[in-house]
Amino acid sequence: MSKVILLAEDDEDNRDLVQFVLMRSKMDIELVVAENGEEAVKMAKERLPSLILMDMQMPVMDGWTAVPLLKADEQTKEIPVIAFTAQIKPEDRTRTHEIGCVEHYTKPMDPEELLTLIQKCLNKE
Repeated sequence: MSKVILLAEDDEDNRDLVQFVLMRSKMDIELVVAENGEEAVKMAKERLPSLILMDMQMPVMDGWTAVPLLKADEQTKEIPVIAFTAQIKPEDRTRTHEIGCVEHYTKPMDPEELLTLIQKCLNKE
């Protein structure tokens, strides 16, 4: 049975690239996509994904708001969240961990590096 990964990303090019990388990887993954944090919270409750890749800067609701909501909910609090962000400052990395992200991955993405990180998080289940 394929694992569900939720990608919360407002940039279409980044969404397409992640989808392409995962498809090429031949991993047994179903990718579901949200274009903002509000959609991501709703979809996470509906689909209960194995992993969430969360952009931190999005319209409507950003990842800084969405992750604490997910971590406060009994249904979604155990889902690992990777901060998927262009923010590279050490204080951003610290803050993403403080709000409950298991990893802080900085864009632009390296396909092999991202796949390794996803496999590492999925194998912790």
